[in-house]
Amino acid sequence: MEKPDIKELLREHGYKATPGRVALLEVLWEEGVPLSVQSIIQKLKKAPDEATLYRALEALAGSGILRRVDLGHSHAHYEFEKEHHHHLVCIDCGLIEDVENCSIEKAQKRVAEQSKKFISIYSHNLEFFGQCKNCLKA
Repeated sequence: MEKPDIKELLREHGYKATPGRVALLEVLWEEGVPLSVQSIIQKLKKAPDEATLYRALEALAGSGILRRVDLGHSHAHYEFEKEHHHHLVCIDCGLIEDVENCSIEKAQKRVAEQSKKFISIYSHNLEFFGQCKNCLKA
């Protein structure tokens, strides 16, 4: 996917393109993997306090620009929402690999059809945990 105009993307979602928001999204775009708040703070040249950063991340995730990812740690990770995908996560070294071509949509549709109380499902989260080839050899 081609890098979007981050300032325009923010404006399209109703945000001001402040230097802090632009820098935050630049870091997440360039890294290309889900990052913890602590990792984001380390990568930002002028990082806001942790509470402000959490609020910004949650707001941007709520608008669909970012995605909040649970990688089985005690904290959230965030990534730029380039296109829908899932992750493989090594439980030993933490290596993360994107899993694309999600075919869960069919199961999601069946779940909605079989539900007694829900008529639609708008999203899902799915991450896979295991050992990477290097850790398995060790």
